[in-house]
Amino acid sequence: MLFNSVAYLIFLPITVALFWMIPAKWRASALLLASYVFYMFWKPIYGVLILALTAINYGFGFAIHRSEKNKGKWLFGALATNLLVLGYFKYAFMTRDVLNDVFKSIGLHQIPTISWEIILPLGISFFVFEFIHYLVDIYRGEKPVKSFIEFALFPSFFPTQIAGPIKRYQDFIPQLKFEHKLNIADFNQSMELIFFGLFKKVVLADMLGIMVTRCYAHPEMLSGADFWLATWAFTFQVYFDFSGYTDIARGSALLFGIKVPANFNLPYLSGSYSEFWKRWHITLSKWLKDYLYIPLGGSRQGEVRTCINLIITMTLGGLWHGAAPHFVVWGFYVGLLLVLHRTWRHVVAKSAQLEKIVETKVFHVFAVALTFNAHALGLAIFRANNIPEGLLVLGKMFNLQPAAEGLANWQPAVMNTNGSIVYPILPLVLIAMWVMQIVCANSKEKGGIMPNFFVGFKPAYLAVLIAMLLIFSPDVTPSFIYFQF
Repeated sequence: MLFNSVAYLIFLPITVALFWMIPAKWRASALLLASYVFYMFWKPIYGVLILALTAINYGFGFAIHRSEKNKGKWLFGALATNLLVLGYFKYAFMTRDVLNDVFKSIGLHQIPTISWEIILPLGISFFVFEFIHYLVDIYRGEKPVKSFIEFALFPSFFPTQIAGPIKRYQDFIPQLKFEHKLNIADFNQSMELIFFGLFKKVVLADMLGIMVTRCYAHPEMLSGADFWLATWAFTFQVYFDFSGYTDIARGSALLFGIKVPANFNLPYLSGSYSEFWKRWHITLSKWLKDYLYIPLGGSRQGEVRTCINLIITMTLGGLWHGAAPHFVVWGFYVGLLLVLHRTWRHVVAKSAQLEKIVETKVFHVFAVALTFNAHALGLAIFRANNIPEGLLVLGKMFNLQPAAEGLANWQPAVMNTNGSIVYPILPLVLIAMWVMQIVCANSKEKGGIMPNFFVGFKPAYLAVLIAMLLIFSPDVTPSFIYFQF
């Protein structure tokens, strides 16, 4: 069930109404049932998968907690179980292809083709990461969750089930007492989050997606200028798509009195790539830091090892995003940028003159633009279907690969669904999105989305969002980008 579907717009209010009508002691069970209905709406069989994983990890948690001598063995078994399940569904085909290439190069027989279809369960990367967090924290001394209902709701909670934010059970479980009532402030904020999220997804991300999809469908036919615009457009598309999902998830959760962590903090206003990853996909960044980067040694073992740990962490983070070599290359690129920024900070720290320059507003503007474009170049690889296509796009962006001969005036990639050219106004659209980022940054309301300029602004603002959703929604709205991860 998609957040931007009619089914969800029916499912959510019915679930909220029934939730607040029943006694508090039954609300966790009712929400668990609703979450399984939500998940099984797509493929019922995968409800069995998440239930089985939940039961297994529930048992592993108690085994790790109660064991004195074999904690490490229990943890290893638990992590191996989760990673094997994730690996089978997500990486079976990629592993087979890589091994076949290796075997072919050394003259060995190839692995037979997998004769059955493997369909990636929605959200498996996210709830497996939540299981891993739970198990590792139990190993580190936290207490396991006693109630199976509450534990089962932790990975299956439908607002965050498919694409996060990645929750921590220490923050989530205490909110499941449900002894409070839904208040007007939470309701108003949830409506603001949901409608703003839908606006980001349907009006902004999906409209940009039309142009981006057409460009990347024929990379050989476009020029470097085309691809700079297409890549900038995709950079905003993926932000509005994923942050829109997060807004809807947070708003939906708040209707049940549950607060889930924010996942974005205006990342395109970041002045460095390190700052960017503290503002972009925040819950994943923290997870990678706590459960991968720090266990690898973090920054405790010298500068060279720190740089290696950064690259390993982000390369594996790239692999988490998708079972394809170009995702691994993208992750390596991200790690390399973090290493370059770390090196730059050391250079600046040794020069008082450089420190003064870095602290100026002019340099900050330059740093924001540089960070944004460095991120955009990485997303050119991320968006491509494979490494050769990504290299072709990057080559054209730096004028190393011209457009196909005789196709200099080819422009269907920048046409909207009605066939009219939108190429001239695209730069204005991108500038408008930057302005919206800055306006959002100036909001002083805690937890709000937009500043409250005057009395009655919020109702008028929500009415405009709803009108734009009705007027500008494309004929077909695709699923959220991060559903595939």
